[in-house]
Amino acid sequence: MADSIDKRLDVCGVCCPLPIIRLGESIAALKPGQTLEIMGNDPVFEASVRDFCQANGHTILEVRRIDRRRIAMLIRVSA
Repeated sequence: MADSIDKRLDVCGVCCPLPIIRLGESIAALKPGQTLEIMGNDPVFEASVRDFCQANGHTILEVRRIDRRRIAMLIRVSA
């Protein structure tokens, strides 16, 4: 992941839609251009985060599989 991460959010063990709700709250507290790393393990986590980012104009900078179940995603906040 990138060296400059402004906020980290771990939603492992939380089922959708709560990871997306928490993602939205966390992004709202950040400024445009800042980055957020979110990690989750819900089966629909990656697809849900991708849909959220596409709908809201945020950029996914990196997706990394941590192990068989956990995924970390780095997001740049849009204006």
